[in-house]
Amino acid sequence: MAAKKANFQKDFTKFMDYAKDKFKIFGEELSVLAKKSEKEIIKASKKGKIQVDIMSLNMQKEKLYYDIGKKASFLNMKNKLNIPELEPYWKKMRNIELNARKKKRELSTVRDKKKK
Repeated sequence: MAAKKANFQKDFTKFMDYAKDKFKIFGEELSVLAKKSEKEIIKASKKGKIQVDIMSLNMQKEKLYYDIGKKASFLNMKNKLNIPELEPYWKKMRNIELNARKKKRELSTVRDKKKK
């Protein structure tokens, strides 16, 4: 019985030593994998931030286009801007403004009929 107990303890000790070695290797491999993952997460985060910055700059550019267009339209109405290439756009703008005024009058008419 004592021999069985000694063999069991010996086998158990061998198994534990083997398991410790394997867990140590597993831990080291897991550490390497975690570092690689951390690098990839940092890389993805940097890429995401750059993409957000690009979108922000594009939005600023679109806002600037809008502001330039408003200023050009204002100057055109005051006859202080004469760019022949823009004349088709001014015609479209006048048509849109004319149609908007018609729709406002139409809305007024509908409102007035409702009151009666």
